[in-house]
Amino acid sequence: MIKGFAEAVYKKYDGTAYDLMNEALEKALNMAGIQRSDIQGFITTFLPGIFDGNIFLHFFPDQLCGYLGINPKYIDSLDYGGPSVLAGLYRAEKLIKYEGLDNILLLFGGKGSLVRQTRETVDSYENLYDGVTNTPYKQLLSGYSYKNPLSDYALVAQRHKKIYGTADEDRARLMVKQRKNGNDSGYSMFTGDISVDDVLSSPVISSPLHLLEIVYPVDGFHAFIVSKSPGKLRPVKIKKYGEAHWTKLPPELEQIMITPASESSRNFRDEIKHCDAYELYDSFSITVILQLEDTGIIKKGEFGKFIEKTDISSSGDMPLNTGGGSINRGQPAYMSGSVLLYESLLQLNGMAKNQVRDINSVFINGIGGWSRNHSVSMILGD
Repeated sequence: MIKGFAEAVYKKYDGTAYDLMNEALEKALNMAGIQRSDIQGFITTFLPGIFDGNIFLHFFPDQLCGYLGINPKYIDSLDYGGPSVLAGLYRAEKLIKYEGLDNILLLFGGKGSLVRQTRETVDSYENLYDGVTNTPYKQLLSGYSYKNPLSDYALVAQRHKKIYGTADEDRARLMVKQRKNGNDSGYSMFTGDISVDDVLSSPVISSPLHLLEIVYPVDGFHAFIVSKSPGKLRPVKIKKYGEAHWTKLPPELEQIMITPASESSRNFRDEIKHCDAYELYDSFSITVILQLEDTGIIKKGEFGKFIEKTDISSSGDMPLNTGGGSINRGQPAYMSGSVLLYESLLQLNGMAKNQVRDINSVFINGIGGWSRNHSVSMILGD
């Protein structure tokens, strides 16, 4: 069960990434009521460029443990991008159950502003280094000048418009409703009412995606402490879980509008429909649409009708991205999974400002990797 959790998120943080992670950890330790010496396991992830402009590839988890002053018996680094923290939570629960560990720290984040100021993304960060590529398949993946994954998701959104008639206004309505959730959450970074016209009049970054339907990378860490013994928080655990990994690059996919979420959620579709809230990865507006479809919540092509008629607020008939999602919170170091998990824990523990009533279960879905390679689906509850 999760005994402590915390965040330290800023639009731009002037200190080091190590200072930032230390702030998140200290808050989580205080909530859990334990010391650093009590941590027996450590799980994290890595993306290029998110640690003070350096790559720090050599034994990366060791460096973090050394700085934080922890000496875990178990160390792991998951390379799934956004949903890595969700996979880490699953592995932490298994380690506690089968290996007898007491407290496991999940630490996820970094400084997105460092990459952002280079005018690259973490997927195109290789452009800053001669003779260095992220993949031997660079030409197949990226062509010439590119800003992956933005251009890929734009292609998917354009295809979705053509095949299913999903209008720009439909995606904009989702952004308007998520912004309202963000305003109500009390901790959203990007606030203020917006309209459908505001979204559609914001600059087109990669057609048909507009600025206000694209996540903004920020500086931040989330820390979660998974423990064997109960604490002050509700004893929340994973009730259902699935993950899927599709390693083909986008040009090799037979169908670009289907994600691994269709596989990771396959074994518990009925339970998903009966959850009390939904936190879906929102790197782009189209990402949310794909997950709604692929997890069986709506049918392909029905998003326009769904978003027009459905109240997705915390008091609505289907609470969705109740904290505003990472679109409004900001995306720490280009990974949104920890934002989803943090909001889910606020809701399940009755700590949210815009609290969902009588909430006992939350469905979370994370998407990550190069253009939807990985998906993790889970239901959290008692």
